[in-house]
Amino acid sequence: MTDLDTAAATRTDEETAYHQAGQAVICVTLFGARVVKNLGLSGGRGTEWQFETYSRLPVPLSCRPPSHKRGEDRKPIEVEGIIDAHGILTYSGNAAVYMHYRDQDRAEAFDYQNDHLGTREALAKLASSIGVERPADKFYETYWSEANRLLTADWNAVERVADGLLKLRSLNGNRIDALVLGEELQ
Repeated sequence: MTDLDTAAATRTDEETAYHQAGQAVICVTLFGARVVKNLGLSGGRGTEWQFETYSRLPVPLSCRPPSHKRGEDRKPIEVEGIIDAHGILTYSGNAAVYMHYRDQDRAEAFDYQNDHLGTREALAKLASSIGVERPADKFYETYWSEANRLLTADWNAVERVADGLLKLRSLNGNRIDALVLGEELQ
């Protein structure tokens, strides 16, 4: 389990599915298709999970297609942009769980600011590794708000991915992309 996964160690399958679905939808929204490689649930004492990108990084450093598929309009990636995208991505999992609870009138059961401790620590660690300051003790309302805004705009996709994950226990990148883009689970 990675630092990002620590906070999810005691989640139920339902919470984990929505957490991963929120992150998958944000990945496709921010970076396009073919970014998320696998999602998976493995039940047990606390539900463990798998969220893997093709780059094997918590957020793709190159948020563009491979070099052989790029045009001449390459844009440099700014360090702050990487951290901001990672912040939105990591907050999106808890945002999806909170929104799911809210839809079921159970939102008061989810303390979204305190449940972000693992997320904040992972974000601070990544930021520090590339020379950007993101204190772990600070809750970033802008990341939370942007994750909520993006997920609200495509909540049906979150539902499709979460339902697929709960039914199949794992989803590959092609199936994730298809569900996010509107296909129903077959």
